[in-house]
Amino acid sequence: MSRLPSLANLVTPDVAERALGAILVLNLFDALATLFWVHGGFATEANPVMAQAMESGPAPFILAKVALVSLAAGLLWRLREHRMARLALIPLGMLYAGVAGGHIGFGVLAGAVAALPPEVASLIPAVA
Repeated sequence: MSRLPSLANLVTPDVAERALGAILVLNLFDALATLFWVHGGFATEANPVMAQAMESGPAPFILAKVALVSLAAGLLWRLREHRMARLALIPLGMLYAGVAGGHIGFGVLAGAVAALPPEVASLIPAVA
């Protein structure tokens, strides 16, 4: 018997609603954290579409990022009665959770390095 139906049944329409809400919040967190890191000189935007939007300024970047993810979330919401649409939320949610975790982890690392004496912090070129 296939495991796909049992996995898809884990993501009910109610769970899909909460997952989509979490994805939208995590996307906004990603946009704000990305702006912080890029404008602070700690990182660059890897997505060429979003990098172009960022060159236009913070507001166009956030608008483009939120709009694109909201359009995709709206499509999944509209198709939430279909198992495959709900199943798509699993990797999407995992992706955004990982991105958010990366932002938080990078922030913790940057804070830890900032607390080090300068001669020690200079040995860590990724965040020094």
